[in-house]
Amino acid sequence: MVSKSEARKKIKSLLLEIPSRKEKEESIRSNLLEFLRHSSSSTQLKIISYVADDFEISPFLPLSPSLQLGSLGLDIFFPKVTNSGLEFKLGSGFSSGAFGILEPMGEGLLKPENADWIIGAALGGRGEGARLGRGKGFYDRSLKDILSEKMIGLSFEDLYPCDFSAEPHDLKAGIVITEKKNHCFPGKMGEKSVG
Repeated sequence: MVSKSEARKKIKSLLLEIPSRKEKEESIRSNLLEFLRHSSSSTQLKIISYVADDFEISPFLPLSPSLQLGSLGLDIFFPKVTNSGLEFKLGSGFSSGAFGILEPMGEGLLKPENADWIIGAALGGRGEGARLGRGKGFYDRSLKDILSEKMIGLSFEDLYPCDFSAEPHDLKAGIVITEKKNHCFPGKMGEKSVG
């Protein structure tokens, strides 16, 4: 099993070489929207998402504070780095923030425990759902109390699963959506991380 830093280097080089990447990303977004449509009896969902970099899959395009899917509405909140970790704000506008990543300027705040679903930024994921993040630990610290059942990861089927040494604090997704299928990890009820 490789270290997380080795896995990050390997995955980053592979991600830049994915054949038909734009089409595959569009299929992943379509599968995500289909999943969200059928995941709840509610007509309005609160979703925590992220602004993707070149190595991640954009969950929603264009970036917007809301999305209407027929009778289902989505309110979309994005991470903003603060002194205490991450806070999640409506994406009604964006500006360059910490680490050169676009951050929301919206006023609406959402506590992670009040989100219906959280789509976690990740470079890759292990077979049981552990996520390989960017390496700063913001998501692991800010979402440590969130149940894995609420966490969604996105990946390309050809790069999933990714082999790396997961640690007990690493967040675990309850579902990873690729362009080909949805990988579900029911695990133990109340599971929050890999440990």
